[in-house]
Amino acid sequence: MLKKSTPGDYTVGWICPLEVEQIAALEMLDEEHERLPQAPSDHNVYNLGAIAGHNVVIAGLYQPGNNPAATVVTQMRITFPNLRFGLLVGTGGGVPVKIDNGMIRLGDVVVSKPAGEHSGVVQYDHGKANAGPFERTGTLAPPPAVLLNAAQDLAAKRARSRKDPIEDNVKRIDVSIRGLRKYKYPGAAQDHLYKPDYIHLKPGVPCGECGCDPTQWVQRPADDVDDEPYIVVHRGTIASGELVVKHAVLRDQLAKEYGLLCFEMEAAGALADFPCMVIRGISHYCDSHKNEQWHGYAAAAAAAYARQLFFHMPIGEVKRYISETAEKDIHSVKVRQDDKDRQTILDLLTG
Repeated sequence: MLKKSTPGDYTVGWICPLEVEQIAALEMLDEEHERLPQAPSDHNVYNLGAIAGHNVVIAGLYQPGNNPAATVVTQMRITFPNLRFGLLVGTGGGVPVKIDNGMIRLGDVVVSKPAGEHSGVVQYDHGKANAGPFERTGTLAPPPAVLLNAAQDLAAKRARSRKDPIEDNVKRIDVSIRGLRKYKYPGAAQDHLYKPDYIHLKPGVPCGECGCDPTQWVQRPADDVDDEPYIVVHRGTIASGELVVKHAVLRDQLAKEYGLLCFEMEAAGALADFPCMVIRGISHYCDSHKNEQWHGYAAAAAAAYARQLFFHMPIGEVKRYISETAEKDIHSVKVRQDDKDRQTILDLLTG
C-alpha cells in the first residue's frame, strides 16, 4: 500500500525533461507515495516518493526547453509550498575536453558547480547582438550551498570506497525488463568521437549504417576505460539555451569562451526563480553524429548520481526549513487575525 503524505511534507523537487529520464528517476525511489489533490491551474503530473528520508516530488516537462521548465517549476512550487530546492536531472551533450577527472566521455555525468566568473550554468544564447562580439547578459543563481556541500562530500567518500554506490544505483534498473532495456550500458567500444570538421553523412541514419569514416575518429587516451562501466563525475559550468547544438566547431568555440563541460536546454528556465543543481548524463557530443544509443544509459547515470546525493544531504537542515516556513505562516495568520479583530472593534465604535 502506498504511503500518503501532505503537500507540505515534500522538500525536494526533481525535474526530468524527457520520459526516458523520468523512468530512471522513478527507479531511484526508496518508496512511492499516493498522489495528492492539486489546483486546477496546476497542469503538472507528479510522482511522489522518498529517498534516504527526504520526500521528493518528481515532475516531467510537456516539451523540452527553458520556458516549459520555468512553467513546471512555478506550478510545482505553488502545490508544494515547502520545496527547499530542486534537482534538474537528465541527459546532455558533452564537450570532449580533458579536465581533472580525465576526458569527458559518453556515460559520464556533469554536475553544475560555480567556476571562475560563472555560477555553474551559463545561458549562452541570451544577450545583445552589438556591432562587436555577442554580449551575454544576465546571470543565473548558483546551486544552493547544501547541494554543493553534498556533492563534495559524495565525491570524497566515493573516492575512498571500494564499492561504488553510483554503480549500485544504476543496477536498480532491471534491464532484463523489456521496457527498461534501453538503459543497458552500450560498452566503451561504442563511444566514438569524430573530428570536429567531419560531418555526418546521412541525417537520421546511424554512423555504422551510413558509412561514416572510422579513420575520422579522434584517438583518445584510454583513461582506464574497459567494458566494466565506471561513471566519472565532472563538476563545472553547464551551458543552457534554446539552441540545439549539433555542430562540433560551434560546440568547441562556445566551450572555449565560457569554459563549458556540457550543453542542455532547460536549466536557465528552472533556475529563474528556484535554487537548483543541474545533473546531466552525457549521451552525445553535440555534433552531427548524435544518436540515441547512449540516451538510456546516460539518463540512468544521471539519476543514479542524483539518488546518491540524497544520502549526503543533512535531513535536519531540510526539516528546520519546514519548521521555519511553518512559523512564518503561523505568524502571518496571526497578523491577519489581529487586523481583523481591530477592524471589528473599530466598526463597533464608529457604527
